[in-house]
Amino acid sequence: MSLNPIEQTVFAYYIAGQANDLVIAPRFYPYGELVLIIEDKISVAIRKFGTKARSSAKTVSKAFIETMIAKGGWSTKQNDFGGAMHQYQADVFKTALRELKAADPIVQEAEGKGPEFWAEKFAALTGA
Repeated sequence: MSLNPIEQTVFAYYIAGQANDLVIAPRFYPYGELVLIIEDKISVAIRKFGTKARSSAKTVSKAFIETMIAKGGWSTKQNDFGGAMHQYQADVFKTALRELKAADPIVQEAEGKGPEFWAEKFAALTGA
């Protein structure tokens, strides 16, 4: 999934911070429910950066979930009705999150710069 610059920054902000504290009950969820859960968490995390940043929460949540499913952070099983269900895998999720952070250039740029980095980055992207 290709993300625009604001979405890339939201993704980086989420994986650099609040995603580290993500804990989800270890039951199986349909994809749509996971999108709603993560979208809400992202939206709350970035609300201070304005509506342009918040409007990307759904797209970023889908990109995050698809990435984590591909890395095994959520296991997948087919249900009896032909749909897929996903279950949070805490250990694999934490490992995959560390790998994502290490590979993300925005997260690397933010290393050691504090919260003002994010405020300036979002302000430059959103014109706020």
